[in-house]
Parts: sequence; C-alpha cells; structure tokens
Amino acid sequence: MHVLMVNNLYPPIMAGGAELIVAYLSEGLVKRGHRVTVVSTCGPDMEPYAAEVRDGVEVIRFFPRNVYWSFAREGRPPIHRLMWHLRDAWNRDAGRRLRRIIDTTRPDIMHTHVIDGFSAAIWHRAQKAGLKVVHTAHDYHLLCPRAFLLTRDWRICSRPSVFCRAYRTWHTGTTQHVDLFVSPSRFLLDRHQASGLSVPATTVVRNGIPLPSTAEGSRSVGRRRFLLLCRLTVEKGVRVVLDAMARLPRELDVELVIAGRGPLEPLVRQAAAADPRVTFLGFVTGEAKHAILSGADYLLIPSLWYENAPVAVIEAAAYGLGLIGSRIGGIPELVREGSSGLLFEPGDAAALADIMQRLARGDARLENFDAVARGIAEDHTVDRMVDAYLDHYAALLQRKESPLAA
Repeated sequence: MHVLMVNNLYPPIMAGGAELIVAYLSEGLVKRGHRVTVVSTCGPDMEPYAAEVRDGVEVIRFFPRNVYWSFAREGRPPIHRLMWHLRDAWNRDAGRRLRRIIDTTRPDIMHTHVIDGFSAAIWHRAQKAGLKVVHTAHDYHLLCPRAFLLTRDWRICSRPSVFCRAYRTWHTGTTQHVDLFVSPSRFLLDRHQASGLSVPATTVVRNGIPLPSTAEGSRSVGRRRFLLLCRLTVEKGVRVVLDAMARLPRELDVELVIAGRGPLEPLVRQAAAADPRVTFLGFVTGEAKHAILSGADYLLIPSLWYENAPVAVIEAAAYGLGLIGSRIGGIPELVREGSSGLLFEPGDAAALADIMQRLARGDARLENFDAVARGIAEDHTVDRMVDAYLDHYAALLQRKESPLAA
C-alpha cells in the first residue's frame, strides 16, 4: 500500500506532539513493507526544498503560498493573522501543488493530520483524484482560529464571536471532503460532532509511541521529583505549576524539573533563579529526555485547554511516572485516577500544591500503580496504532473497489 501522509510539520521541524505521532506512524508503516510519502511545509526562504528520505519515509516539503509560514506566526500583527486565516480557508496554491504530487507519486490513499497552511483544499483535490481521505484531528483547528478553544485571557471559550462562528461553520462544512474522521480521544471527537462535523464515518484511534526498553533511572530516595515537560506556553499551565511550587513549604523535600521552550521561558528562568528547588533544563530530546523521564517520580500536565491525547501522558505510564493532571479534555480518558495518577481542576494551583504536598509526605499513594501503568502503556504502542490505521485503510480501499460502492 502507498500512503500519502500530510502534516504541516515533520521532523526535524517540530512544534508539538502531532509531528511525533505522524513520524511514528509513517515509520511504522514503512517497517511493515508499505510505502509512505509525507507532504509537509517549509518556509518561503527554504524553497526549493529537496525531497529526502528519513528512516525509509519519503518527505516532500513546500511553502503553501500565504502571508507567512504557519510555523513562524509568533509576533505577527492581527491584520496579518486575519489575512492568513482568510487565505487558509481555501488555499488554491496548496491544492494545486498537492495534486501535482498525487499525479507524480500515485498513492492509494491520503491520510491528513494538522492541515494549517494546506487548508481543506487538499481534501477536495485528493477526492477529485479518486483518493479516499482519512483525517486525524490533533487539536481544534477546524473549530477555532487559535486551535485551543480558549479566549484571549486563556479561559475556556463558551461564547465564540461572530467571526469564530463563521470560521467554525466553514471549516466543519469542508469535512464533507473527508471519508473517515479519526480522533485520538473520545472527547475531541465529541466536540467536533457537536459542532457540525459532516463526515460519513468517525472513529477513535489511540496514539502510539515507542516504549522504552527500560525505564530504570536515578530516582531520588526520599526527595520527590516532579517533572514539567512541555512547550512553555500559558495554555500548558506553566504559571499554575510555578504558583503551586511557591505555595509548598520550603522544608518539604521536593524538586521541580522543567524542560521545554516557548514564550514563558524567561518566567521559568526567573523562578529557577529564585528557588533552588526548581531546575530548568531548556529543550531536551533523545538521551537527555530519556534521562529526565527515568529520574522523575511524577509528571505534571496542568493544562488549561481541552487537551486531546497528550503523548506525555503515555510517556508517564511507560516510564513508571505517576501522572498529576488537569481534569480537562482527553486527559481523564488516559488516567486511572487513584492508580496511575491524580487529577485536579484546571488552573487550581492550590489543589495542585495540595496533591504535591500529600505525595511528598506520603499521605497519598497510587494503588496498584505498576500494573495499571504498564497496561496503559501497552495499549498505546506504535504497533497497535499502525494495526488500527491499516485496518481502516483496507476497509476504505475495499469499499472503493467494490461494485456496490459505485
């Protein structure tokens, strides 16, 4: 089978967990003997971007003509952002260039993920070329211009503006060009269906990650080490964690390790400089990431937005870390409360501090943790994810070839 995989970014150009999942899926398909061609974006100054092969995956990148590259949106004035969204409603340039790639590579099926920059024009072009289209949603891009369903003061948006309602109506309407809509969480799928999703079929396929061969590390004895590993932005709850840490008694034997990069990095550096219990490592990957996951006791996911299916939750289970997370979005679907982790209301720094203090003092513990965490990790392997998608691809192609489908 030849799968045309589309995501706005692909390693080594990365912004979040979606790129990792797309890479794991693509490489997993290649290992099964399938051909995968990834189409991704690059900046206008990076064109022409030479096609490459990464771990057996063919990668083609181009700049879908627009006001700016979606990966370089930070600091853009509001008028530029508006112009970008208007063009991204239906980017004809992206559609034409994708059609040329389809004509050249002749895939059997197209699987899209984050299509910021490409727009739904690529779905229409693929269907006109006779391809079945699978789309996996990793955020709320189709429902919200900011993809978070948050207001500008970082609260859950319950009353979208006229512009946002028009945006949502248009984008959910374009899903008529998708044959199968996939979500890694039931929560995200329900939100899309409640907002007017118009596809013939939907399903949930859980994200899968490579499990570590060993999670043994240098966990401290006595001291409790809490880890915040994320993009350093407001919606990820960085300020909530710093507030919670400031509430903990100084004599409590705890350590907070923060790793990542983003706009709130100066705030994190300031906190680390002021409190010896806080360590900031910057962006980590590879062996450095493995080391900090292996050395922590608990992973913090204090998100303020409707998280879909954070890769970090699966990593916590795989590395034997207890999970302390916000009771929001798809996070509760991945946590067995009281066994693999504990939950608190989003934004409640006092509640988070209380959980951290009780765990550090031994007043709270996770029951049957090892077995439950291992079960969660084994349910989220790359092989399971690849198996699920292959089944869906085969079903769509069989329907396409059946005389009854005509």
